[in-house]
Amino acid sequence: MKFNFYRNLNKNERFPSSKRHLKSVFADFESINFSFGLTRFFEFDSSVSKKPKINGTVVSSISYNRDRTINFSLFPLSITDYPDVAIDDFNNQLLVTIKQWIEAQINKTDTAILGIEELIVEWDGKEHLIHRVKFL
Repeated sequence: MKFNFYRNLNKNERFPSSKRHLKSVFADFESINFSFGLTRFFEFDSSVSKKPKINGTVVSSISYNRDRTINFSLFPLSITDYPDVAIDDFNNQLLVTIKQWIEAQINKTDTAILGIEELIVEWDGKEHLIHRVKFL
């Protein structure tokens, strides 16, 4: 497990989760690279042909790569646009879903891994939405 902090937050920003909380949830996984603020905003990889429609703010993206590494990116969010209830939902509900998705990816056979699979977590102002993307 590796943690990288790329961006200092402004006083009116936050991340959807903390290093301590992520460590406790994903303690069983060694090959996860966590990136806090690698980029300010989420952008699709150029090889994604079918992009889901995203109307809200992407709070994190998790990709499972052909070499079986996992990249977990968290983006800086405005405190006013991402309230405490969203943080609680992300930490108590979504991280469980993400952990289950990662476990399913890890349990795939080598021949079942055809490209990169990605989970994109969006906050629409009321609830989190999960988008699944596959690309080469």
